[in-house]
Amino acid sequence: MKNLIIMIILSAFIWSCSASTKKLPENQKPSIATQKKTDSADEWEITVFDAEYENFVATRAQPKSMFTESSLKSRNIILVNEWNSRFYSGVNPNFYEVAIDYDQKENYGLDFEYRLYQFFAYCNWKYGIRFTGLRGIDKVK
Repeated sequence: MKNLIIMIILSAFIWSCSASTKKLPENQKPSIATQKKTDSADEWEITVFDAEYENFVATRAQPKSMFTESSLKSRNIILVNEWNSRFYSGVNPNFYEVAIDYDQKENYGLDFEYRLYQFFAYCNWKYGIRFTGLRGIDKVK
């Protein structure tokens, strides 16, 4: 599985979502992509294609030092399962356009796990999407 390059593209467009109070403008479609770093066979990187995401991580997100890789991994398993459950059940298909291929046996590394977790926190913060796997401090009320 280590030689497998995972490509995930999540694009979002919200017309109406019962869990969201904010509307997503047509010109904003956040997406996410993952791949193994070319200079390291054991490290993965994640890229979120939304200009506000990096600002969110820099200004609003809890610092990476507040987490351990194992705690992030356990939360990401829950969050990815929740995302995929919504995708497969057809809940708001305009937002959950693709399933996330996340192998819980794969060692993605702390940076990847942190950025994936912050992607879910960002979706909660920007679009009001509620995820039960988020820590209370990361939830927008």
